[in-house]
Formats: sequence, C-alpha cells, structure tokens
Amino acid sequence: MRVLGEVVKLTRSRNFLVKMKPPVKEDPKDRRVVSEDLLLVGVVSDVIGPVHEPYALVKIVIPLDKAKEFVGKRLYLVERREESRLITYPDT
Repeated sequence: MRVLGEVVKLTRSRNFLVKMKPPVKEDPKDRRVVSEDLLLVGVVSDVIGPVHEPYALVKIVIPLDKAKEFVGKRLYLVERREESRLITYPDT
C-alpha cells in the first residue's frame, strides 16, 4: 500500500477530492482506494489539476453518511498483490 493523499472534500457527484501526495510516478486511474484499516472506499476515476499539485477524484463505493467521516483523512492506493486483503463495506 502507498499513500494516495488526503481527502479535501466530498463532491456532489459522490466523489472524494483527494490532494495527491507528490511525487506521482504513475497514473492511478482505475486503482482501488482504501482507508487505514483496509476498508475499500472507492476507485480512482480521474486525476485533475496542475502537474505539480494534482488531485484525484475517487468514486465512492461506501454509503454517503459513512463517506463524510473520511474528509481530512489519508487514503491509500492498493497494490495489485494486496487486493485479496481488502475489507468491503457490508450491504445495508
């Protein structure tokens, strides 16, 4: 796992806006994103902003009321070899 960045805000279109931690060495698009406790929270849908200060848009896959708790928290990119260890949110 490696740090993606910190959640700046929750957008109206059910995305996290994440200020990415530089340096960005590869395109994180379509990669899974987890919290510190390996809870799957979303998937990177796009990277926006200037090259020296990029932001990631992460499509949220958890309930919206739980997503609000992640504003200001750090999120992580999942390496492909670690995907089997993910915890998904139970269906409600």
